[in-house]
Amino acid sequence: MKPFQAMYFVRHNLSKVMTVFIMIALTGLLYVGGSYISNIEVEYLKTYEPEKDVAFVNLNGMSTEQGKDAFLEEVRRDESLQLIPVGVNGFQFPTVLAFINGNSSFCYSKEDFLWRNQRMGWVEDSSLVEENTLFVSERYATYLGVKEGDLYSDNSEKLSLYFGEGPYEVHIMEGDGFGNILISNECLTNEYYQLTWSDKGSREVFESRVAELKEKYKEIDINTHAERVKRARENFEINAVIFLSIMVVVTCVFFITINAVLVGIYDKRKSEFQIYESIGIPKSKIRRKVVGELVIMSAVGMVLGLALAMGMITLLNVCIFAKDGLQLYYYHPWALGSWLICNAMILIPSILLRLRAIHKSSGEV
Repeated sequence: MKPFQAMYFVRHNLSKVMTVFIMIALTGLLYVGGSYISNIEVEYLKTYEPEKDVAFVNLNGMSTEQGKDAFLEEVRRDESLQLIPVGVNGFQFPTVLAFINGNSSFCYSKEDFLWRNQRMGWVEDSSLVEENTLFVSERYATYLGVKEGDLYSDNSEKLSLYFGEGPYEVHIMEGDGFGNILISNECLTNEYYQLTWSDKGSREVFESRVAELKEKYKEIDINTHAERVKRARENFEINAVIFLSIMVVVTCVFFITINAVLVGIYDKRKSEFQIYESIGIPKSKIRRKVVGELVIMSAVGMVLGLALAMGMITLLNVCIFAKDGLQLYYYHPWALGSWLICNAMILIPSILLRLRAIHKSSGEV
């Protein structure tokens, strides 16, 4: 390795640059923070996944029976649509922020659930689908403390079942989020429906028809999956503002600290740079060497930071969160984006300041 190469300085001055490595590595905590604070939104949005192919229809707000009957008749005559009566239950689930989220879960008749299950693949063994059966996701089963085949009978803040007759036989269904579905014919007496495309329809036709129905029956509350998700995201926008503020403060603290260390390192090298110039090495090459050194220091620190973040997320999941069915996610746009922006906001100004210092030390204006 040639002495003028950027890696040469880093390799032979580890004791000097180790502080920079450590400080940049600590930005990995921002990655963990991004995963942590986004958890409440991620878990909430996952509860909408089982209904991603349906529009939710609430007929309770209709002022006249005539309008309600006209809507039901039009939809039932349309062979491209499938209208499914559902009951609406309430359930709650935790987040790693120690908040309790709440949302709606649905009750289906046995026949309707079997039809939906063909499309969604929630349950492999259809023989398990019987009256007063409660299907829960793996993570929600962990939170409730129930296992396959258990009998669930106690309504609580965690899960309020308004239909059927308990006790309910519990079965575990697939799904990455918290969720549950109750099978009971009692849900057929309600004014809530799920609207989706039939076996003779398609998603494209369905989306077009829903838009037409929303325009024609403005009194009826028809919410598409996209609309429900959009409203949910809007409710969590304040979290993004809070996290952005945290990111700015953390970045400033790390930059000031790292820059102070770099000033100490490079101020002692002024004579070194002057010697390079005196022996005819172009100033552009000296600048490239300095930029290369800073990039290498940043890259090494970021690798250590990513390892720190992944290790902390794993440790928190295994030791703390798993017992409640919770998990920190190894990837989220907030986590990765904030971490990369933080390191860019440290590296770029550091490079510019070091190049400016070299300008001054060489007598350039």
